Amino acid sequence: MSDILYIIECKLMPNFIDSMANVSIAAGRNTMLECTINNLGNYTVAWLKMENIDIKDKSTSDMTLLTVHTHTVTEDQRIRVSHNNYRQWYLHIKTVKPHDKGWYMCQINTEPMITSIGYVDVLIPPSIVDSDTSSDTAVDERQRLSLRCRANGYPQPTITWRREDNKDINLGLYGGKKYSATKVEGEYLNISQVTRDDMGAYLCIASNSVPPSVSQRIIVRVNFRPKIKVTNQLVGSSLGSDVTVDCICEASPQPITYWIRSDGTILLSSSDKYQTQEEYDSYRTRMLLKITDLDDKDFGSYKCVAKNSLGEKEGLVRLYEVQMPHNSELASSVWPPSLLAPAVMDNNNGNVSFVRLSSSSSGGSQQPINGDQTRLQG
Repeated sequence: MSDILYIIECKLMPNFIDSMANVSIAAGRNTMLECTINNLGNYTVAWLKMENIDIKDKSTSDMTLLTVHTHTVTEDQRIRVSHNNYRQWYLHIKTVKPHDKGWYMCQINTEPMITSIGYVDVLIPPSIVDSDTSSDTAVDERQRLSLRCRANGYPQPTITWRREDNKDINLGLYGGKKYSATKVEGEYLNISQVTRDDMGAYLCIASNSVPPSVSQRIIVRVNFRPKIKVTNQLVGSSLGSDVTVDCICEASPQPITYWIRSDGTILLSSSDKYQTQEEYDSYRTRMLLKITDLDDKDFGSYKCVAKNSLGEKEGLVRLYEVQMPHNSELASSVWPPSLLAPAVMDNNNGNVSFVRLSSSSSGGSQQPINGDQTRLQG
């Protein structure tokens, strides 16, 4: 009879139906662990957080009691316990934090006690470590450039570099061949010999399986001496007209620019006679000088000057006079002069064109000279 009772008692002892499932959850979200028990009877279920656990045998000497049966004993208000008809037991963790990561135990107070354990893995989105990440950088042309970008997160984030303007990243010369790529992976971005074309904004993007990805914007400035290109070194125009001359300057840091007249007068600002203008495009500056109502004193040379901390450069433009033809020159070309309309100057090439007056029209209307049209080169 006693043997029968012993078998019945053994069958009624609690047991875990399944092993506890591990959980991976992003920080800031809610999660729960499930412990499914058969034949709980009058026994009590407790949830514990295991600290300093030995991975091999899952043993630990440091545990924190969280709940006992239906009561929460921890002071952490984010944690609570619930059950479904005393069969499924749930440990709820609200707004998961990084320190919630670790092993948890579902324990039944049998003799000896039986347990089931599960792991909570807390995923952390990436964040840039400012103290270990490059800030805006200036480097001299042809020098080596090295940028660093470090990020924290779990899993460990990967770092990708790209240019903000979507141009290729210069990787330098290897074996006499230039290499470039649209993006580069790794904590460091190295350019062996930086050029002015490498100037601009670079983005380091940190990402892992946890959204959102984050990025850091780093401005790279490449310093070099001014260089000037004169679009037209010789410019011709006539008295009384307006003319514009220009120079293209490349320099970094941005240079001080100005114009110097042939008599040494520095043209720093605009006036009724001289109008200066600058158009900027990255490290390029287009310098424009407009001279209005030309007179004899305006013809001669003009210097465009650019200066920065690394040097100075000049460009030279010569402005010469294109003369209008005299009336005596017109008489030898077409007779009678009364049939010619006033001359029209082509400011683009310095040529002079004439039109014949039609005698059939009462008002002497202008008609183009066909065939014998006369042009005088000024």
